[in-house]
Amino acid sequence: MDLAKLKAKFPNGELRQSHPFYMADAIQDIPGCLEACLADDVLALLQKALSGIQPQRIFTVGCGTSYNAAQAAAYACQTQLGIPAIACDAYDFELDLPPGVDSQALVISISQSGQSLTTCLAQEKARSLGAMTVGISGKPDSRLAQNAAFALTDPYLIEIPFGKTRSYLSSALLGMLTGMMTAAPAQQDAFILQARAMAALLRQNMQYWEQSGRSVAAGWTGRTCHYILAGFGAQQANAAEIGLKFIKVLGESATSFGLEEFTHGPNASFRKDMGIVLFQTDERTLEKAVRIAQGTALSQAALVVITSQANAGWPQTAWKIEIPQLDPQPLSLFPAAVAAQYLLYFLAIAKGMNPDINGHDFHPELGDIYDSFFPPGTH
Repeated sequence: MDLAKLKAKFPNGELRQSHPFYMADAIQDIPGCLEACLADDVLALLQKALSGIQPQRIFTVGCGTSYNAAQAAAYACQTQLGIPAIACDAYDFELDLPPGVDSQALVISISQSGQSLTTCLAQEKARSLGAMTVGISGKPDSRLAQNAAFALTDPYLIEIPFGKTRSYLSSALLGMLTGMMTAAPAQQDAFILQARAMAALLRQNMQYWEQSGRSVAAGWTGRTCHYILAGFGAQQANAAEIGLKFIKVLGESATSFGLEEFTHGPNASFRKDMGIVLFQTDERTLEKAVRIAQGTALSQAALVVITSQANAGWPQTAWKIEIPQLDPQPLSLFPAAVAAQYLLYFLAIAKGMNPDINGHDFHPELGDIYDSFFPPGTH
C-alpha cells in the first residue's frame, strides 16, 4: 500500500489512523446535512426553478452510488406523485435513450463530483431534447452544474474523503425534493414536514445505531467475508448502495437483491462465512421478510435485520437493529442507511482496516485500476 498516494486523497488533513475516522464524521454529519437540504432558502430556489413544471414522467440518472441515490429518488417520485419515474444508469441512458425524454419529462442527474462523464453526457442529451434538467452535485462549478437547467449543490459540498457516505443520502433527498416540488403546494408542504421530522429522528437515534453497529460487527468479526443484502422499494436502493460499500471498503464480495429475488437461488451460497443484511420497513412486505429471515436462520449464515418492526417474530439467532416507522415509506431509506453504514464502519475497524481507504488499496498487485477505468477529468 502506497501511503504517500493514500495521503494525497486527504487534502484537508492527515490520514487518520484510529477511530473516529473520516467516515465516522460523515455519518455523524448526515442529520445536519439533510436539515440543510431542507432549509427554506434551498426549497425556495427549487420551487422557483420548477414553478409551472408539471412533468408527465421523471427520469433519474447516475452511476455507482449516485445511481443508487437515483433509484431511491425515482421510487419516491413514483409512489408519491403517481407518475412514471425511472432510474437509469447514465451510460445506458446515453447509449440507449429510454422513450419519453422530451419536453414533458423531468430529468434529475446526480454526480457528487459533478464530473462523471457519462452522467454529464446523459444530462446534456436530455436537455437537447427539451427535457427539464436538474443536476445534483457537490460542486457548483462542475460540468454537471454548469450545463443543467437548474443546479442543486450539496450544502456540505464534496465529502472528505471522497467516500460518498453522507452524500449518498443528501443526493437522494435532493432528488426526492426535486420531484416533490412539481406536486401541489399542500403535498409539497406535507412531504417537507415529514422529511424534517425524519431528520430530527436521525439525531435522536444516532448513538443507538452506533452501538448496534459495534455490537453486530463484533459478532461478525472473524466470521463473515461474503455478503448478501436485500430489501424492497427504497430499501432495495439501500441494499445496492451498502452492498457496493461492502465491496469498496472491505474488498470482499457482496451482492444485493430485491426481496423477491432473494428467494430465487441465493440461498445456495449460504455458508457460515456469509453475512446477510435484510432491510425491512414496508408493512406490506413484513410477512415475506419474516419468512425469509426464518428460512435464513436454518442455515449457518449470519443475519442482521434492520427493521421498523422489531417484535415481528424474527428468529432469535438474528441480530436486530430497530429504526422508526416513517410515513411516507421512501423516508425510511435514511435511518436504515445510517444503521447499515455504522455496521460497515465498525466491521472494517474490527477487520483491521481503515474505513476511509478503499479495499483495493490494500492490494497493490491490482495496479492502478481506477486510473485505467477513469482517465483524468472523467469522474
